[in-house]
Amino acid sequence: MDDDQWVYVYSTVEDLAHDVEPAFADDIVGAFDGSARPLLITWPENSAHVVVADGTSRLQQLQEHMDSFFHAWTTNAPPQHGATAEEYVRSVLEAYALRNELRRKNKRRRKAE
Repeated sequence: MDDDQWVYVYSTVEDLAHDVEPAFADDIVGAFDGSARPLLITWPENSAHVVVADGTSRLQQLQEHMDSFFHAWTTNAPPQHGATAEEYVRSVLEAYALRNELRRKNKRRRKAE
């Protein structure tokens, strides 16, 4: 997710590493794997390197990011918060595929933290 609440979905960390650029690094506010574990993106040389930052699921943080995306960028409701990280990620992928193709950011106020 970038600092404008836009979400990018990748099937593999290799795809993510291929697309992300060092100039974009400061715009990234969150990156997660399919188990809601945070990802760490670094540039040890001329290409991105993506690893799981730690083994702890950050499901609530991922849900907050996704709620922000759906409220800001679509007219669709965000996915329901699932019982497990994997169930939630599956529902996110389904909702992301079905989202309205809106690029204008919705001006609704964000939920207070």
